[in-house]
Amino acid sequence: MGGLLSILDIGNSALFASQAAMNTTSNNIANANTPGYDAEITLLEPVDYVSLAGSNANMNNPGGVTVAGVQRQYDSFLQKQIYQQQQSLSSSDSSSTILSQLEQAFNETGNTGLATYFGNFVDSWQQVADNPTDASGRTVLLSNAQALVGAAQEKQGAVQSAIKWANDSIAQTVQTVNNLASQIADMNQQIARMAGTGDGSDSQLRDERDNLMNQLSQYVDFNSFEDSTGQVTIITGMNDLVSGDHTEALSVQPDSNGDNQLYMNGMNITSSIQKGSLGGLIAGRSDAETQGLAPLSRFVAALVQQVNKIQEQGYDLNGNQASGEPFFTPLSLYATANSQASITASVTSESQLTLDAYNIAYSGGSYSVTDSNTGQSVTASVTTSGTTTTISFDGIQAEITGTVNSGDTFSINPLKNAVNNFGVALTDGSPVAAAQSANVPGDNSNALAMMNMLQNGQVAGLGGETLMDYYKGIVSTTGALSSAASDSETFNSNLLDQLNQQRDSISGVSLDQETVNLIKYQRAYEAGAKVIETTNELLTTLMNI
Repeated sequence: MGGLLSILDIGNSALFASQAAMNTTSNNIANANTPGYDAEITLLEPVDYVSLAGSNANMNNPGGVTVAGVQRQYDSFLQKQIYQQQQSLSSSDSSSTILSQLEQAFNETGNTGLATYFGNFVDSWQQVADNPTDASGRTVLLSNAQALVGAAQEKQGAVQSAIKWANDSIAQTVQTVNNLASQIADMNQQIARMAGTGDGSDSQLRDERDNLMNQLSQYVDFNSFEDSTGQVTIITGMNDLVSGDHTEALSVQPDSNGDNQLYMNGMNITSSIQKGSLGGLIAGRSDAETQGLAPLSRFVAALVQQVNKIQEQGYDLNGNQASGEPFFTPLSLYATANSQASITASVTSESQLTLDAYNIAYSGGSYSVTDSNTGQSVTASVTTSGTTTTISFDGIQAEITGTVNSGDTFSINPLKNAVNNFGVALTDGSPVAAAQSANVPGDNSNALAMMNMLQNGQVAGLGGETLMDYYKGIVSTTGALSSAASDSETFNSNLLDQLNQQRDSISGVSLDQETVNLIKYQRAYEAGAKVIETTNELLTTLMNI
């Protein structure tokens, strides 16, 4: 009797195991199109069969099958590769968006680019040179100069719009990152409560957490690891963004330029964020500022400096030297203080300006001046009267007033407001200095000198390049950056597709395979039922003897 009952138990275990396997297979089929779902398998283990010829204790372990658990078809190494590749793709995507805007800002197709207006400005000087006493030619010159100013300021506005978009997007993305981090921490808590059950009850939670982490990888670069309780720690910017059920929020603070900087635990981690859309936004913003905004400002400042220099060396239509009649609004300086003291700065000689930014540092009771662009020390004259110190160097005079402490720094930038202040200083054509001699009708030598400078002059402030060559360099650089970002986006997208295909081959649901499994477990269930039916018949026969 005991042997038949044991067979009955074996048949019963086959029913339960087959039913569990069919449940798992059915769930796989139902989620075949669910994004991020990892296929599951039911782990079956044999119950050790012990011969009935042994001791009576062996009767308690007759054999059969048991469900050891439900396991996800999951490759953690591949999943981390997908996270990293998604970070790279999102970075190149965000960067490409900004750089395409930058490229468009310096688009010179058609007749509306800055180069066209610059060419019209040069041609106007030719008209003045051809007929220096003609008032209409001088009027056209001023009109084309105004158009050049408008074009430059329009370019700057387009670049600043791209930078503003980047800053706004950074602030919005930080909110999304913090929200995803909170959801992942919540998943951690739920998974930890179910850890060790082995029944697959945490599989859906793990899939949801993987999906959240995949979303997070779109926005910020991170590393992660899972502990023995099933909880993940996510590290970004050398800080724990998620640790168990705890999160550390990202925040943004604008710097002196208005650029949003990333902070965590009170630390500026902006430079540590390299990938994800945040990394791409930061990199694209930097390129827009250093390869678009700054070179444009330098071009305008050099143009103002060189035109005013030649203008003030000549004589106007009334025979007066134009030393007090600059053509363009003179350059001004932007000065800031990292000190309790204040600073003001003015241009004493526009022609002596290097167009570089400067840093003034106070240490050990003395001041030092450094060219911020070259890193070289600058010889300066320093005089102090009362609480005011005057520092003169490279056509600049800076006045520092108030209490200065060791370690205080001050900065001066001649390019910060170059485009904003760009304007035509002359209100009519008679002060245009076309001549190099006083009271000489028809003298056009200064107008010719102006034309030669505009077309061929090698400008020190532009690294020895001509004005037009320097501007063409800006156009070329921004176009190359945009093209490279677009190529990077395409490459990263293709590579991510390949990784996802690999993931699908491991973790994805194959309907063909699941159909085969369903039939297999159905037949196993039927066979188990047949075992029970046959055993029942034998028991009935035995009982009737």
